[in-house]
Amino acid sequence: MAFSLGRTLAVRFALTMGLALVAIALWAYRGTTQILRDQLDRSLHSSYQVQSAALALQGSIVPLPNVDEQGFIEINRMVVGRDVTGRIVQANADLAMDLALDSIAFRRALKGQPTTTDGTWRGRRVRAFYGPARGTAGAVAVLEVASFVAPIQAASRDALFRMIATALLGALASLAGALWLIRSALEPVEAIARQAGAMQGGRTGQRITAHADVIELRGLIEVLNQMLERLERSYEWHRQIVRDLGHDLRTPIATMRATVEMALWTERPLDQYREALASTLEEIDRLTHITDAFSLLAKLESGDLVPTLVQTDVRTVAGQAVDRAREVGGHDIRFTRPDEALQAPVDARLLGIVVDQLLDNARRHTPPGTKVDVAVAAQDGHVRVIVEDEGPGVSEDKIGQLFNRFYRGDPARGRQAGLGLGLTLAAALVDLHGGRITAERRSPRGLRIRIELPSGPPGDSLSNSHRSEARQDQPDRAR
Repeated sequence: MAFSLGRTLAVRFALTMGLALVAIALWAYRGTTQILRDQLDRSLHSSYQVQSAALALQGSIVPLPNVDEQGFIEINRMVVGRDVTGRIVQANADLAMDLALDSIAFRRALKGQPTTTDGTWRGRRVRAFYGPARGTAGAVAVLEVASFVAPIQAASRDALFRMIATALLGALASLAGALWLIRSALEPVEAIARQAGAMQGGRTGQRITAHADVIELRGLIEVLNQMLERLERSYEWHRQIVRDLGHDLRTPIATMRATVEMALWTERPLDQYREALASTLEEIDRLTHITDAFSLLAKLESGDLVPTLVQTDVRTVAGQAVDRAREVGGHDIRFTRPDEALQAPVDARLLGIVVDQLLDNARRHTPPGTKVDVAVAAQDGHVRVIVEDEGPGVSEDKIGQLFNRFYRGDPARGRQAGLGLGLTLAAALVDLHGGRITAERRSPRGLRIRIELPSGPPGDSLSNSHRSEARQDQPDRAR
């Protein structure tokens, strides 16, 4: 189920702000209530001092005008004088003659300890201050000053309601502001999405330019453009696959068809039939080589090919590949075999394919009868396999393309040039072992390809900086 990220963020922000404001309002309400309560206590104490002074001077409590009960509540001060028994002997109003007595606070006041207490009178909560009637010679021993709590409770509730209303309005304002801010923040992303959605398949050179000058979005746009570049290269690769496969598969198929047709047209000697079958078998081997190469590449790119790394003598693997190449013939293949075993964690089958591809590449691109040198050596904690030929070599500007997919050194794409997958497989398999592969011109002529494999325990690999120098900025290497 899809949802709007902008609205979700705005609602969550508004809820967070609303909860924070409500929490602040409750804290402020508690503080306001305490302040009003402290003010009431100070007011009761001030009234006690005034009435105590009046009682000392004139012997009586200052009376209040005659008012009804509601008016008396609004005046909010009831003063009574009590004798030592707690009986009321004086009051500032007739309505206060039945004011409730707190016996504990009264006894403390008799002992000279002023006390403030809460109570109930006529069904309403009151707060009272008890203090001794000092300096009086009359019957009054304790002054009690009381006040209804309802007015300060009403003021506190009114403040609470106002603060909660303010919090709700603040939450609504936060929601509106968050929607506007998020809409403004996501507008560039929507513009990028619209521009990306308008791109047409099959067209090259398309890049995202919307808001590319915004620092916060520059990284996203660069990643998207890099992805477009990779997709473009993949598209070009697929186009080249169709073109090259059509050429390279058509040639052996046409050759086999012509050979079979010639054999079927007229009666021929047995030797000519054998030649036709041998030629057909050669083309079948060629087709098998192409399909095997593609199958192996597909497994490499999908990650289905996992090497089994075992400490192996690289001399033996290279020597077996040299023996296979010598059986094909046509070149003088020399192998420099070290005296001591050179162990490295490799998959012997896959490493054998690597050396096979390098030797096949050397034979295909050098004149018949020339020399191909193979050497295995150890250096700087690595095992090196070097294949050198005496062919025409590769120009400096094309060295970096040797490991690109379907690269051909011969623009004419001669029949012996192959599909251009040999060095692709070699480079990919070397990477799979955590090694590196490099190519360089050989003096005075020829090509030297060097493989470096880590000689440590299985799992160790060369750092990325030591990977193939011939494929910098080339995600798809081949020849």
